Amino acid sequence: MRIRVGIVLLLMLLSATISTANPGGKGDDIRSRDCAGSCHASSSSNGVSSANLSIELPDEIYAGLLMEIITSVRGVDVSSNNLVGMALLINSDGAKDLPANDGWEVITDPNGGVNNYVEISDSFSSQTSVNRSWTLRAPSSPGSYELYLAVQHGSQEGGIAMSGISDSVEVQVLTVPENLPQLSPEWKPINSRLIGEETTITLETMNTESATVELKNGAEISIISVTDGKFTIPAAVNPGTVEWRVILEGEGPTQTSPWFRLTAQLPGWSVDETSLYVQGFALFLLGASLVMIQRPKEEIIDKKYDNTNQVIAVEASIPELTFTQTSEIVTEATPIPPEGLPEGWTMEQWNYYGHEHLKSLEGGAV
Repeated sequence: MRIRVGIVLLLMLLSATISTANPGGKGDDIRSRDCAGSCHASSSSNGVSSANLSIELPDEIYAGLLMEIITSVRGVDVSSNNLVGMALLINSDGAKDLPANDGWEVITDPNGGVNNYVEISDSFSSQTSVNRSWTLRAPSSPGSYELYLAVQHGSQEGGIAMSGISDSVEVQVLTVPENLPQLSPEWKPINSRLIGEETTITLETMNTESATVELKNGAEISIISVTDGKFTIPAAVNPGTVEWRVILEGEGPTQTSPWFRLTAQLPGWSVDETSLYVQGFALFLLGASLVMIQRPKEEIIDKKYDNTNQVIAVEASIPELTFTQTSEIVTEATPIPPEGLPEGWTMEQWNYYGHEHLKSLEGGAV
């Protein structure tokens, strides 16, 4: 029974996965649109969001190059945690709607990741507008595309899942002009760093004669020189985000990149799942060993209920009665009458039958 319990505990331990808790939300991820519960619940538990949703595009979008869009959520009251999930999609069907299906690539999401779905906590209300910027790489093929902004959130009353999606936003992706100064299609920015670390970034450019970096920290913008395609952003002393962009000059039209966001954060606690499972298995073996140590051996169990030795010892302590000893005992109990032994009796007969003789005399027998 103990071994069975140990096996069950081991299976429970091995089936557990490491994850990050997301109270009040699902967590940022690459996620297709869902209906905030309306697909799997009654109509009383879901509703249509009243949010006014929009996407702002740059004037020119070139195939395969980086671009920045601004998403806006306006005029909506949400639950008490002020949390809204935003998803960037390519259709409103709820299937095959990930941006990657049309060749879009999320370079930096509003939270500093590379996800098409993010959760934003801000001052959402019917009187405010919450804007967030996304850095994308446009599809490599010129043409006409569609983008959508979908949201899901709670209600002020609670217990109702609200969802909504914007109208289609048409995006015209243009062919890259000849000799256009640009960042290399393979280059990607750094999105995060640790507090206290300087960050050196190497630019990879094409058709570019000179590059200048603008660094925005709050409302202040400073210029950082670029040497041999490299520049350094000073270390951060507190968690936060700085933004920077690069101005590229060459034979073609001068280009300004999107604002890239670099987030400074405290070192996180990482978990090696393999090591955790090995440790769990080791704990199981340790527990099983302790159980086996505490469990009595079969020999001990047999001896616990085998009283043979005790019986033999008791028997040995009782003296063996011989015929003579028995006679003596009987003699002590049957005294010889004053007139002596009956005629013809021997002492041995009296020792054995004397008590019967006396009884017969008491009954009047001769």
